[in-house]
Amino acid sequence: PSAPIASAPKPEVVRPDTPAAAREALPAITGTTQTAWKATTDASAKGAGGDVIWHSGAQRGFMRFTGLAANDPATSQYQLWIFDAERDERYPVDGGVFDVGPTGEVVVPIAAKLHVNSPKLFAVTVEKPGGVVVSKRERIVLTASLPPT
Repeated sequence: PSAPIASAPKPEVVRPDTPAAAREALPAITGTTQTAWKATTDASAKGAGGDVIWHSGAQRGFMRFTGLAANDPATSQYQLWIFDAERDERYPVDGGVFDVGPTGEVVVPIAAKLHVNSPKLFAVTVEKPGGVVVSKRERIVLTASLPPT
């Protein structure tokens, strides 16, 4: 009987499917919009920037942040709100909650809870852990406007 032949190690995946990699691919799709964040006077926004990329047809998008203050998920989380031109602005669409680590840099997939037809404004607020259903908008950190479609 001969000895079993050891199999060759499997090669590593060169480009993992990360939010950053998926974000890089989205602008290639016709109809994708991209806009820069504008910081507010909130202390967490000091020196913050980045952008939002969104495709309404795919209902997919990503937020990129640089210089955004780290949060402690036990006390607060960032939450995205999407203001849709076809909805009452008192009730923007929840785009998901997220955390920012010590580097202040992160790419976050947008997780819209409802279909967004005509996004006109993206806003990031500071909320309690787990987010809220309706924001009091007491701490708006960043906003990004889209031109009317």
